Amino acid sequence: MKKVNLIYYKDKSFYGNFGDELSKFITESLINKEKYELVYNQHNIEVNIVCIGSYIHMAKNNSFVFGSGIRTSNNIEKGHHYTNLNICAVRGPLTKKFLEDKKLTVPELYGDPALLLPKFYTPVIEPMLQDKIGVVPHKSNYDKYTNKLDINKFYLINPTNNWKSVINAICSCKYIISSSLHGLICSDAYNIPNLWLDEFNLQEGDFKFKDYFQSQCRPYKKILSVNEFDEKHLFTDGNRLNLDKLAQGFPFV
Repeated sequence: MKKVNLIYYKDKSFYGNFGDELSKFITESLINKEKYELVYNQHNIEVNIVCIGSYIHMAKNNSFVFGSGIRTSNNIEKGHHYTNLNICAVRGPLTKKFLEDKKLTVPELYGDPALLLPKFYTPVIEPMLQDKIGVVPHKSNYDKYTNKLDINKFYLINPTNNWKSVINAICSCKYIISSSLHGLICSDAYNIPNLWLDEFNLQEGDFKFKDYFQSQCRPYKKILSVNEFDEKHLFTDGNRLNLDKLAQGFPFV
């Protein structure tokens, strides 16, 4: 049985960052287990894949790319040491252009694979959250919201909790505001109205948000504070991409 090595970011806090942990679950769900053995972040494996997350800068030469994206346009990570990639799909058109500028062949197949999550996971709904506005901070600024929100209105979701509990909370809330890109993506996947919260600057900037929004033809709209929340700013269209076509792009079936 051929080994396939998933290259993904393993955060050391609690259960890991939920968006990155979805990379494991979605790849496990899509891969043909009769033909391939999936392993994680191993060295000296011939076949490698990068899936969910802004992690293409860590790709090894000849890696497969399925729906991943570029983290920054100016490569502050000092990565991108590959000369060839097997690109099946990318997160959005900005990632496509970045890779094409490196003379790589990129199909026009867009979509973060976390959008496929409803095909494989049915969330457990928590009725007590049905009238709450869920707040999903980027893991780097979660502490800035702890004990600072009006709990009658908002519900703070820790992005480093078990990914299932994060998805359950997102799907239980009436609305989601998020500075985590995957807070927005997973809200779109399950048709939860959502809004981008850009209150604290992220080290990587907003390239990945623009990339994803362009893939969905979604307006580039955000709020700069939780207190700016207004229902009229919510994005309510959910996912606009052909997910069957995206799933068919997965290489190990």
